[in-house]
Amino acid sequence: MKKLTLFLLLISIIVAQNVPYVMEHAVYHFLERSESLGFINAEYWSTRPYTISQINDMLAEISEHRANLSSKDVRLLERFQLELNREFDKNGITFPWSQSTINQFIHPSRQTAKPFFMTYKHDNAKGWINWSETFRVQSNGHAARGYHTDHLEVSGSKGAIAFTTQYDFHRITRNDEFSTIPSTYKEGLLLDREYMKWINWGYPISSLSFINDDFEVGIHRQPIYWGYSKNNSAILSDNVYPLPHVVWKTETPHLRFMFLHARLTPNNPLVPDTLNVRRNLSAHRVEFDIKPNFEFAFNEMVIYAYRDFELGYLNPVNFLFAEEQTQGDLDNKLMAIDFKWRVRPGITTYGSWFFDELDFWKLFSGWWGNKFVFQLGASFYPVNNLPTVNFEYTAARPWTYSHSKTVNSYTSAGRLLGLKDGPNTESFLLRLDWFASPYLYISGDYKYLKRGDDPGSNALLSYDERVVSDEIEDSQFLSGNIKGSTFTSLSVQYFIANTFALNVNLTSEDIVELGIKIDW
Repeated sequence: MKKLTLFLLLISIIVAQNVPYVMEHAVYHFLERSESLGFINAEYWSTRPYTISQINDMLAEISEHRANLSSKDVRLLERFQLELNREFDKNGITFPWSQSTINQFIHPSRQTAKPFFMTYKHDNAKGWINWSETFRVQSNGHAARGYHTDHLEVSGSKGAIAFTTQYDFHRITRNDEFSTIPSTYKEGLLLDREYMKWINWGYPISSLSFINDDFEVGIHRQPIYWGYSKNNSAILSDNVYPLPHVVWKTETPHLRFMFLHARLTPNNPLVPDTLNVRRNLSAHRVEFDIKPNFEFAFNEMVIYAYRDFELGYLNPVNFLFAEEQTQGDLDNKLMAIDFKWRVRPGITTYGSWFFDELDFWKLFSGWWGNKFVFQLGASFYPVNNLPTVNFEYTAARPWTYSHSKTVNSYTSAGRLLGLKDGPNTESFLLRLDWFASPYLYISGDYKYLKRGDDPGSNALLSYDERVVSDEIEDSQFLSGNIKGSTFTSLSVQYFIANTFALNVNLTSEDIVELGIKIDW
């Protein structure tokens, strides 16, 4: 009985932390850098977001190399371990003010575990409530406005079942001289009425999962990111609203498999009191550790519509391309291969080849039907206190992600599921990331983008609308009139204490943002 009780308690500790953690957090770069330097085996890097359990496991692995870490990295490790700590000391319900003095509220510390609005612990059940407020002031050089985000999270577990439900509510001050909607708005209801002072929108994130030693199954609404690029994946990016989906995962040493089935939003505006078009994504990904420093993955995706679910696409181990053929070739099948290679400690390369349609006999002819995205990148992570440098080249052929039936385009609510820049583009990206101190994180981007202006740039169009010619092939990789543009950004984050952080953002669109986050 004692062994059974201990087992249940250990399971509850692991499962309770099976909660997705926001991908914009600086801990992701710390883990990425630590993996390249050889302190951890980041076998989950290609499928994000990480769970709190995964992050804590990797932080523990880094801690085993403490003797090889600089004093700055040791303090950074300790900061993240305190911030991600979910091991509560007291049973029952606990509030921050129940164990803190007034002085601790006025002068919060960096050296204590992050407090929560409420925690609960009893036997094999545990949970917490996290509440935060982010206040920002934005300026475009002509006008200024306020931009606020409220965040509420309720997470926990009982036995082998874990859950989280989160909600972010955004609002910006109405200002006709500064009407650009922030990039945090991706789709959904935008409450914009002239008599209101604020423009509002929000989105939920939720997860309910069951875990045992052999597999994990869950139903989620959360971001889905597949690929080794830091934030520019051609396979599945977080360019869309958090999708509702079911997931089945399993893994053995050197082999990982993930299957998901997601509901997509129609590309056309929703019509009240009618049956809107049902659109779905079925996808699976298998990863192989060919060598300790080399990972290879195969991805397969299908977009289908006009039915709620197709049983053949709900089978996790089914070949999706074969199933699509048996369905009469009505749907949009897509594939991708990608890899990550740690050439040596501190130098990591990666690449992906996403192909929509290919004719290998015409691969180098310029034929329009060779629709694919090619990406190659490399990152250098210095051991000393210098910025990380990432260089990335990405090229996407015209008509990639599109389909003859527009309902089957690789999109949700008109937004691309993959590469954010879309088809008929070529980009060169330089990114710098730097932990100037354990509490100061600086990142910046420079991107040069070339884009063709013909219809092949729009994945929402049917490729049947192209100009048909059996004799003339595309003479260049991109088509139409090609224009170049540059984009730059700079972000500075300062961690004041376990409940306070400052943020400054600058972009090439002359937008300046100052923000403070209060987090309980």
